Amino acid sequence: MRNIVLIEPVASSLACKDEATGMVEITQEDMIAIELRADEESKSPFQAYVFWFFLGLVGAHRFYIGHGKTGFLMAALTCSMIGLPISIAWWLADSVLLGSLLQHEREIVRDRIAREVLDLKRLS
Repeated sequence: MRNIVLIEPVASSLACKDEATGMVEITQEDMIAIELRADEESKSPFQAYVFWFFLGLVGAHRFYIGHGKTGFLMAALTCSMIGLPISIAWWLADSVLLGSLLQHEREIVRDRIAREVLDLKRLS
């Protein structure tokens, strides 16, 4: 298996250095397709905030975005009367943090899709 090193986006294309064959490039059309697919596969911010508002004290929004361990911890804190004030503070903090958590999840999805496109381009 060849080692592929991703390089930061430059202007409208993403270059990928493949040590065996040279350079493979993702075109602007590929980037648009990647962004469209990332939009479809990413979690909805609206749904995440609805989960946060109505079921946030039990960590439903964290389960939704894929942070199951912290969602479980939040639910356990809410169920214990001693941890309830901590859970309330955490719930309020998540109102600000949720956007960055969703952004990070979207970047992971975009990176996975870009790697798939690079693998397909390299094979063809």
